[in-house]
Amino acid sequence: MNAAVLTIGDELLQGFTVDTNSSWLGTILLPYNIRITKKITVGDKLNDIISETQNILDDKYDFLFVTGGLGPTHDDITKEAFRQLLDDEIIFDENYYLQLKQHFEKRSIKMPESNRSQAMLLKTADVIPNDNGTALGMHLLIKGTHTFIMPGVPGEMRSMVNKYIIPNYIKKTPVENFITIKTAGIMESHLAEKVNGLMEKYSHSFRFAFLPHYSGVSFRINKLDENENLLNVKDEFFKAMLPYAYGINDNTLEEILGLKLIEYKFTIATAESCTGGLIGKRLTDSAGSSEYFLGSVTAYSNQLKTSLLNVPNDIIQKFGAVSEEVALEMAKGVRAKTGADIGISTTGISGPSGGTKTKPVGLVYIGVVTPEKSMVKKYNFNYGRNIHREMTTTAALNITRLAIEQG
Repeated sequence: MNAAVLTIGDELLQGFTVDTNSSWLGTILLPYNIRITKKITVGDKLNDIISETQNILDDKYDFLFVTGGLGPTHDDITKEAFRQLLDDEIIFDENYYLQLKQHFEKRSIKMPESNRSQAMLLKTADVIPNDNGTALGMHLLIKGTHTFIMPGVPGEMRSMVNKYIIPNYIKKTPVENFITIKTAGIMESHLAEKVNGLMEKYSHSFRFAFLPHYSGVSFRINKLDENENLLNVKDEFFKAMLPYAYGINDNTLEEILGLKLIEYKFTIATAESCTGGLIGKRLTDSAGSSEYFLGSVTAYSNQLKTSLLNVPNDIIQKFGAVSEEVALEMAKGVRAKTGADIGISTTGISGPSGGTKTKPVGLVYIGVVTPEKSMVKKYNFNYGRNIHREMTTTAALNITRLAIEQG
């Protein structure tokens, strides 16, 4: 079955809001054999909404997912657009209006008069409850196309899909015909060299895709032949990708590292300069991280590197703050200061300024000290300040993972 997505809002076209709804819908619907084959974004113009919706309906999609334009302000015109398109009627839902008033009263807020519009619904529509907001969703069957009109707020839209649309209108058991292997520390071209033989072997029954991004390369396996065993094929590819493969689907690097730390009963602490605490942030993103994460020292200045991490001042003077020697002392220092089994450090030049001929922008040293070994890795991630910090953080987590796995 195929589907189209129509996202509505000037803020999407102007870049003030990023459309995450379409990508989320594509992922959540795929196990139900519903593929999004068209995505359209329009602004808050009545005629544009009507014409693009009509074009989609003329193409006879099985499903149409519409997000945005259900709020209480003047530019929320999605209901009016569908009223005109279908020659429908908008009715006032007195019961829901009372619920809205109670919703605001419980929060000791006087309900704005503009919110009254959220109790106005298309007469021919089925109502989709909104457990996380005030704008109700609607379902319409238009010329064989199941059309769902939902708020643009991601949390509200996702709740509607998971709690009401899938159980009530799709009613299928999801079938996982695809799987994604997550890797870190390897380029796309090098990863391809490791699995070219396997891709050729399974080319008639599976489709493959490399999905590179700054934090690593994901490898998607799509099953075409129902008689094939997806998990067995995944295992073959995963083994061929070692030691770079670390997880599948929604696994994160910090989550996998956390599991390794728990398995080996290790604790960890970080000493961060150029990453500004991002490693600690990602480590604590995982539930249960208090079991292994002791804390972080963000020693941005040389003074704090010396006073908090006991980095000798003469080493900083001799080699510079961005150096292999200082990175190693930072990792040793935070390990000693906190009593952690593992210490991680970062020191680098994120830019856009501060580089020299010998130490260019993008240069970074990552130190890792474990009970068994001490190491420093040197990289140059010259892709801009924010990406530099993300790539450095990912590299630090991955180096630590490998250090634990390889002993």
